[in-house]
Amino acid sequence: MRKVSLLAAALDIPLTHVTLDFTKGEFRSPEYLAMNPNGKVPTIDDDGFVLWESGAILRYLAAKRPERGLMPSDPFEQAHLDQWLFWWSTHLEPALDRLVYERRVKPLFLGLPDIDPSIVAEAKAALERFLPVLDGQLAGKEHVLGKLSIVDFAISPPLDGTATLQVDLSRYPNVTAWLEGMRAKPYWKGA
Repeated sequence: MRKVSLLAAALDIPLTHVTLDFTKGEFRSPEYLAMNPNGKVPTIDDDGFVLWESGAILRYLAAKRPERGLMPSDPFEQAHLDQWLFWWSTHLEPALDRLVYERRVKPLFLGLPDIDPSIVAEAKAALERFLPVLDGQLAGKEHVLGKLSIVDFAISPPLDGTATLQVDLSRYPNVTAWLEGMRAKPYWKGA
């Protein structure tokens, strides 16, 4: 996933990307399921240390470069970081995932033309409920926690692709300004 690639690029950690062909079911192959029994991406193999779930991977990569300060050492700051990672994975990310499935996966990869309007409506309602929370958090801040952290890498790549999902972020000026700042980072385009 792009969030892992972006963080690795920001931390100057080289990655070897292995592309799975989802149309051929490679994510369900016995070899891949032996690494990640969920059959999802991302998964990393760092010299035999296998890890899946993007939040765990982001934490792991940041811990490899503690001098970059993307993972706080203060327990209160760590708790805020976890709060936003859990908030993202519980509220906004599932809504975006449903839209990706309905608007991208079904028509492009599965050849299913019918989009379920109730799933789209449910996902949009969740976005309308929780995007204002993120927008409020970003008021007067350059980054979600006030300074660059793995939270920014967890959230910004999926939100960057919302236009293709027919999600308009223009009602959230703090979110759009933050995304513009993330897109301006030197590693954004190359990762």
